[in-house]
Amino acid sequence: MGTYQVQDYIIYICILYAILWLFLRYFFNRINFDRKFIISVIPYIPLGIFIRLAADVGIFEWNQLWNVTPGVYILCVSIFVISFFIGLGLKRISKINPHYVASFTGIIFLAYVSYLLIPKIIYPERILFPILLTSTLLFFMYLLFSLVPRFSIFQRIENMAIIFAHILDGSATFIAYNYFDFSEEHILPNILIGIAGNNAIIMIPLKLTVVLIVIYILEKYEKEDKENKKLYRILKFIIFVMGIGPGLRNSILPSLYLG
Repeated sequence: MGTYQVQDYIIYICILYAILWLFLRYFFNRINFDRKFIISVIPYIPLGIFIRLAADVGIFEWNQLWNVTPGVYILCVSIFVISFFIGLGLKRISKINPHYVASFTGIIFLAYVSYLLIPKIIYPERILFPILLTSTLLFFMYLLFSLVPRFSIFQRIENMAIIFAHILDGSATFIAYNYFDFSEEHILPNILIGIAGNNAIIMIPLKLTVVLIVIYILEKYEKEDKENKKLYRILKFIIFVMGIGPGLRNSILPSLYLG
């Protein structure tokens, strides 16, 4: 599965910035970033995760161009954009909603990859461990937020979703590393886990701290900059995907046959 290098992060950041710029410049000036759009995107999140997992278990040969980062993100974005614009073309002649076309296309691809991946699941109960841990932590955090008025911004549904995604990532890393003998692929987490005595539980408070700071900053600037609310919604969605992607992958990976 390999370990990421510094140059990999530079490339990924540049690709992410380029995708965001292209979407803002040429896509979201015509399409609303609303509930319908988010629903149409949802199938592509597990699609990207499952394609990556299929590469992890050897169903697909490991290839950065399309089944691991950054290629898997580019692939899913490309499929979505192409299917959405096909939907726009169909709308002119049949009034079919392009969101439905994009969503249905994603579901078809997801069903196929799921069909390939599901037989590799041999320890399904392991998927529940990080999800249960995350849900428990999130419950107590929600209670804490309700007791402190200035923390009420974190109780908004989109912010709770972001927090869940990143705590899931930290919890899944902790469980996979500490109990199932998995290794950490990223440079900084590897260093921090080593500092913590080779204990990946450190990833949970670290992830939580970082994501709370990021949400606070976004909420602050969104309140001050009312003209760019679409941008802040898009950024929040990207941050959610950046958490839920590795979170779900690391939750599912210990359940798979890797031989």
